[in-house]
Amino acid sequence: MRHSASPTRRQLLGGGCAAMIVTATAGRAQTPDPADPWAEAAQIRQRIVPPRFPHANSFTPQQFGGVPDGSTLATDAIAQAIAAASAAPGGGRVVVGGGIWLTGPIRLLSGVELHVDRDSTLRFSQDPALYFPPILTRMEGNELMGIAPFIHALEAENIAITGGGVLDGQADEQHWWDRARRPADNGESDGRRLRRLAEEGVPVAERVFGPDTTIRPQFIQPYRCRNVLIEGVTIIRSPMWEIHPVECENVTVRRVTISSHGPNNDGCDPESCRDVLIEDCLFDTGDDCIAIKSGRNADGRRLNRPTENVIVSGCTMLDGHGGVTLGSEISGGVRNVFVENCRMDSPQLNTAIRFKNNAVRGGTLENIHVRDVTVGQVGRAAITVDYNYEEGADGPYTPVFDGLTVQRMLVGRCERVLDLQGFAHAPIRNVLLQDVTVVRAAEPDIVEHVEGLHYANVSRNGVAVRGPTPGGMPRRAGRSG
Repeated sequence: MRHSASPTRRQLLGGGCAAMIVTATAGRAQTPDPADPWAEAAQIRQRIVPPRFPHANSFTPQQFGGVPDGSTLATDAIAQAIAAASAAPGGGRVVVGGGIWLTGPIRLLSGVELHVDRDSTLRFSQDPALYFPPILTRMEGNELMGIAPFIHALEAENIAITGGGVLDGQADEQHWWDRARRPADNGESDGRRLRRLAEEGVPVAERVFGPDTTIRPQFIQPYRCRNVLIEGVTIIRSPMWEIHPVECENVTVRRVTISSHGPNNDGCDPESCRDVLIEDCLFDTGDDCIAIKSGRNADGRRLNRPTENVIVSGCTMLDGHGGVTLGSEISGGVRNVFVENCRMDSPQLNTAIRFKNNAVRGGTLENIHVRDVTVGQVGRAAITVDYNYEEGADGPYTPVFDGLTVQRMLVGRCERVLDLQGFAHAPIRNVLLQDVTVVRAAEPDIVEHVEGLHYANVSRNGVAVRGPTPGGMPRRAGRSG
């Protein structure tokens, strides 16, 4: 469902949520308390430093024969400009300006900032043949050799996508999105085949999916990169996930606007990454707004790369399945996640804070902290921890959840406050709600197999929620080093 009279992005990011945050944080001590988990967040933020690029080394696709007329393919001209910028001393910028640029896949190289001017659009071709030969990519937690993401990089350092321009994937019901609904020819979809090959231990080089695949390209995917910046751009009409850093370190996603309502249109999905900042972004998506991941099943355990040290700050979430989600491809584990100063509000947003796991994934989620979040309304529970997601208990691995604090959350309307579903042999552990007000919750909470659920100054429908006091609740120590 789209909004007929949506507020501007400036209004959304600078309105009532900001006022609430100022009030809530006024007078807070400036010196971090070592016992405060947010001191750890401050240390993480301090070491996330975006790359810089010498503006003197500036190149344009026009220098290499590109024409911004919206119909002339500029893939080669953009690639030559990127190569020139990468070869320049200290790297450089590629400035995409002057109109509408039609292109195939773009590969970023080390030392390159791809800058899309405010009045320009980078539009990606709908021709699937342009996105081959296959390259190394990851699809819903499994590695493969397949269709190239629109903008990708492999083992690069110091890369950026910036500017106030538009990145247009041109996806619609006849292009890209239709592949999500295409029936399998032999009874096994490409996605199911990939999952089977991964579980069978087939080498990644042999998991080849060619031009006839129904697997869709992701929009932006830096793979095994260091020092990544994505800032200021607007992303629309994506085939699938929009921003998907994989096995990256030192990633900043800032002031990005995402509006795309197709199938599997997640906004930002850091997977098996370390030190990630997602800040001041606007998400209006067809799936999770932010989904933190670490590999699926056998592949996740083989790679054994958790996602750790993630800060989500000052973001606005409209439509989507979850505002901030951990899972479901989470077999490598996730730890040290901090969500603050966000606003989430839409009848088409299912859940504000959501954790998805089961006995097939078996990942460990620990040391997660949420504060100063305003939820206008969500369609289901405000906070969900669900071990019964998809395969549920039908698997040999034990999911672990240990340590969630939610402080100063205001919820206007939801179906229920909590939907916590653990297993008898694997309970959800150590959940603290502190200074939480829920104006209207229509249904009773679901709390199954939870150990250590604590309330402090929590009200629901105008009535105080009674429960164990939070004093002495252990905080599981996350590792950020």
